Amino acid sequence: MKARLLGFLGVGVLAAVGVSTVAATTFVPPLQQRYPTGNVIFIHPDGAGPNHWAAARMYWNGPDALSRWDQLPYMALYRGHMSNQLTGTSNGGATVHAFGYKVDGLGSFGQDGAEEEARAIRALSGFGGSIMREAAAVGHPVGVVNDGDVAEPGTGAYLAEVGNRDDSTEIVLQMLAGRPGMNDPDPAVILGGGEAFFLPKGTPRCANAITLDCAVHVDPVTGATASREDGRNLLREAEADGWTVIRTRAEFDALWQRIQSDRAFTPKVLGLFAADDIFNDVPEERLISLGLVNPAIPVSDKRSNLVLFGDRPGTLGFNPPTAAELTTMALAILERRSQTAGRPFLLVSEIESTDNFGNQNNAIGTLTALRHADETIGAAQVFQGLARNTLILTAADSDAGGMQIVSPFNTDEAGNVTTVGGNPTGDRAQNMNFPMDGHYGRGTHPFATAPDAMGTTMMFAVKWTGQPDTAGGIISRAQGRNAELLLSTFAGRFDSTDVYRMSYLTLFGRGLPDGVGRVAPDR
Repeated sequence: MKARLLGFLGVGVLAAVGVSTVAATTFVPPLQQRYPTGNVIFIHPDGAGPNHWAAARMYWNGPDALSRWDQLPYMALYRGHMSNQLTGTSNGGATVHAFGYKVDGLGSFGQDGAEEEARAIRALSGFGGSIMREAAAVGHPVGVVNDGDVAEPGTGAYLAEVGNRDDSTEIVLQMLAGRPGMNDPDPAVILGGGEAFFLPKGTPRCANAITLDCAVHVDPVTGATASREDGRNLLREAEADGWTVIRTRAEFDALWQRIQSDRAFTPKVLGLFAADDIFNDVPEERLISLGLVNPAIPVSDKRSNLVLFGDRPGTLGFNPPTAAELTTMALAILERRSQTAGRPFLLVSEIESTDNFGNQNNAIGTLTALRHADETIGAAQVFQGLARNTLILTAADSDAGGMQIVSPFNTDEAGNVTTVGGNPTGDRAQNMNFPMDGHYGRGTHPFATAPDAMGTTMMFAVKWTGQPDTAGGIISRAQGRNAELLLSTFAGRFDSTDVYRMSYLTLFGRGLPDGVGRVAPDR
């Protein structure tokens, strides 16, 4: 009724009675000058909107259950538009999170703009680099985790500044050695995929023994392996610079056992558990055609028997550590270094798989990635329960594929999911039907939820709005030190730039003015 009345009144009448037709002004309580400091764990389940989280809750926990994400007590609606487009991008969004200013959406990676148009910028604090580079420069321990490759923007843009987001070999070089001419201190942990970007082309595969002169991993989908054009072996260079380099599940487990048994052990760790991404982000049908199936898992298993993460069974890359396991190791190392330094730490942990599986419309892959994301939040919550001076902050920069649950749904005679109508024009001849996903892709058996509070299991199918990232509804959630600000200062608007502001005020104890509407200054 209100909408109909406003349409009837017209613009002139609205203006006369003081109703703005452009934008509403909302009072937002300003930030204080000083805040209690603490550790910051920023968890970035890329591409995951509330629709994704709802689907994962239904499937793994049950419609009436509470996931770890549900139990983060403070929340605010997130606005992720860029300086020049409404939908956030991984590279642009990560740069905003790391610098506190809106930037160009398509090309920015630790800078504003791409290629010859890219300009080096200062962060909202005035520092000539990201919040992670500023923190490390004054002695805060820092680290990154990614279940994609470590050069992915969600982690890479915190440590590297390049004109092309695909320049992964330069990104990882800057992550290890610092930005050219900037004398950057090293992070304490870099954990994820991306071994190929650290080794020169022509590096042989590891056979009988694993050394830093052979490649452990090959991409099981593309066959890609070592890709550096400059002939440098960054694994050897990292070892010479004091890094502990691990690349297999066995090496991860052995290092974790030592960390647990020796409280004085604080290694600087580079872990690379895939040639590129740790996950295999192609449609379910493609995984089956490539033989990426684990015969040890029954077809009917809730997880599916697809090899969604890691390499084929029997290879060195099989059964890689999950994002939660990598985050747990990173937190243990950072906490020890924090105690030695007398300063809180900053960890950025990205679950890139939630975005990439969603963009490929791989339903079981997305649901599995969301489970990993939820477990990562759980790992942070366990740590925060021990170190209460810690902020856990989550946000996604976009909605990957527009994942939606359909229940009830259409089936064929065999009980497999079929299609759903959409985009009607009123002309039946133009009607369109869109395929739905079941457990193994199009036209396969439906998903079954975990039991609800009445013990009932319900069936559902998954449909997608498309492959791209969309500017869907994103919720940022938080727990711990200063998290209550999401219900006060940031309640009306939690902008992508506020990921930086929340992280900064907790790490450094200083509130910064809003950067929205201002262009990042040149460095």
